[in-house]
Amino acid sequence: MRARGRASVSVLWLFLAREVRDLRGNSRVWPLYLILPLVAIALPAVLAVAMPPMIAVGRAKGDPGLLLMMRTVQAVPEFARYPLVEAMTRYLLRNSFAILLLLPIAISSTSAAFSIVGEKQQRTLEPILATPISDRQFLLGKLLAALVPTVAATWIAAAVGAGLVDALTWSRYGGPLLPDRFWLVGVVVLAPLLGACVVLVTMRLSARGTDPQAVVQTTALATIPGFLLLGAIFGRALTIFFPALGGACLLMLAVDAILFRGNVRTFRREEILTRWK
Repeated sequence: MRARGRASVSVLWLFLAREVRDLRGNSRVWPLYLILPLVAIALPAVLAVAMPPMIAVGRAKGDPGLLLMMRTVQAVPEFARYPLVEAMTRYLLRNSFAILLLLPIAISSTSAAFSIVGEKQQRTLEPILATPISDRQFLLGKLLAALVPTVAATWIAAAVGAGLVDALTWSRYGGPLLPDRFWLVGVVVLAPLLGACVVLVTMRLSARGTDPQAVVQTTALATIPGFLLLGAIFGRALTIFFPALGGACLLMLAVDAILFRGNVRTFRREEILTRWK
């Protein structure tokens, strides 16, 4: 049993090392690891700095959208204890974690598309599948290889973004604005679960596909309606009601488990070994 466990860990490390190595040489994937995290870092900082003058201008002009947002924020007990500008800034910063949810979705879908299709084209997949590793080990290794670098990039962007926001606003508000509990759970728990969902769908399509770009496009068509449904079900509640955020995490955990079991059940290594020789 211990030998099998050590073998499983070795397989996972092998896939992670290969993924990092391949990432450096894939010009269609690695730029995403640079551009999207920079956007995720900059957006909260811009919101935090721009909110006070924007609120002042909006109130002076009687902007209806701003007035509606003010009433929404003031109706939330958690924000009622803060001055108006600070309450609205905190509310918008909490909503800004949505871009951190998009990071693992956008990056991992591209990375996972190349994880099987790309290796098919380069003829590097067959030696791995010819080894005694199980289908479950292979698919788990591919899942982690695509997901771990993406989650790491997301968490680094989140930490840098939160630190930048607090550095820019500490003197004004006398304390940190980020992270709060919604932001933490969204970034630490929900974002990886969303990324895993996209990777699992992409892997299923990638195992049968022949073109990485086509797999990415098909994955978008397959997953976007589901995420829109998730947003329709939970919507604004994700940033106001903590149980709703917890429910979304549990839902995605269940979806990921179902997808992984389905991938293991339908994976056909013999088809890949014979079809791509």
